[in-house]
Amino acid sequence: MIPVLSVSGLHAGYGSSTVLRDVSFEVSQGEVACLMGRNGAGKTTLLKALMGVLPKSGKVELDGKDITDWKGHRINVAGMVWVPQEHSVFPGLTVREHLFIALGGRGVDAGLTAAAELFPILEERVDQEAQSLSGGERKMLGIAQALVVHPKLVLMDEPTEGVAPIVVEQLLPAIRVLTQSAAVLLVEQNLDTAVALGSRAYVLEHGTIVESGGIRQLHEDGILERRLAL
Repeated sequence: MIPVLSVSGLHAGYGSSTVLRDVSFEVSQGEVACLMGRNGAGKTTLLKALMGVLPKSGKVELDGKDITDWKGHRINVAGMVWVPQEHSVFPGLTVREHLFIALGGRGVDAGLTAAAELFPILEERVDQEAQSLSGGERKMLGIAQALVVHPKLVLMDEPTEGVAPIVVEQLLPAIRVLTQSAAVLLVEQNLDTAVALGSRAYVLEHGTIVESGGIRQLHEDGILERRLAL
């Protein structure tokens, strides 16, 4: 089976500063692969490189197609979507209008229904300006925007950071729903959350993958705790 995402020999960074060095990994259909590491390890840089925000070398394939040199819009249309850690919203636009934009104006009613099934609170907020949403509700909106476009792969950057435990309880099932039709590459610092969601883990240190394997086994062996300890 061809992986949804295949990355080999990836190098990327900012200007003359190289952050990622020879990064190789895969994400398969229906799985949550957790990208882990201490602060500054290069996790967000990797997501930016995959989305075409940063220049890179090496090879990136989506569903067997080489997208290494593609720009962000083309990558998005091909089925890779990014839910950033800080989900930005457009001032003055409602929740409904954000979903309209994500869908390109097509299938908005169905998209609203799907978003409401995932996060009922968004149905209550549908005509409210997204800028007025709480941090947790903005994260829900970001995940809903990803879900409604039926992506092949979702890149998700620390969705549970800074939100209340009751919101986390709503986010985790929603991420599992995504895996019914897509693969998920999840950056997550909370070890319990990562183990609850993930099947595989990749640990970054100084821009290089130093550990990989089944996340539960890495957790039981104490490897994740050692690698992530401050």
